[in-house]
Amino acid sequence: MSGDGKRYLLDTNAIVQLLAGNSEVAEVVGGADFLATSVICQFEFLSFPGLSEEDAVLYSRFASRVKTFPVPADDPEFANRVVAFRKSSVRKLKMPDAIVAATAAENGCAILTADDDFRGVPGLEVRFFTPVQVGF
Repeated sequence: MSGDGKRYLLDTNAIVQLLAGNSEVAEVVGGADFLATSVICQFEFLSFPGLSEEDAVLYSRFASRVKTFPVPADDPEFANRVVAFRKSSVRKLKMPDAIVAATAAENGCAILTADDDFRGVPGLEVRFFTPVQVGF
């Protein structure tokens, strides 16, 4: 990572796209100073019904190179941030997305995603990309 000064938290769809070879996502990741994901995204990826053993191995390689943030269950400030993101979003973020948003904001990261639900969420930096067709 050679750095455009950016810190990114990859949403589940960004991880899928990166592992599928999306060049736009690869370019952003390649220029980042810091990469992370949330344990929520890990759960989503690894529980996908069509996930192959090869996909699980690819995820394991990815996870070994980035920070995976936990959900701090005993942190009332974090919980309040999750609730605030869920309430303030135009499209009513689903709870997992609100947790991802709070994790990104708390750790000074922009979310890398193709999910329009994150569009226009106050207090959240988001970098959108165009997804390509993937096999699963």
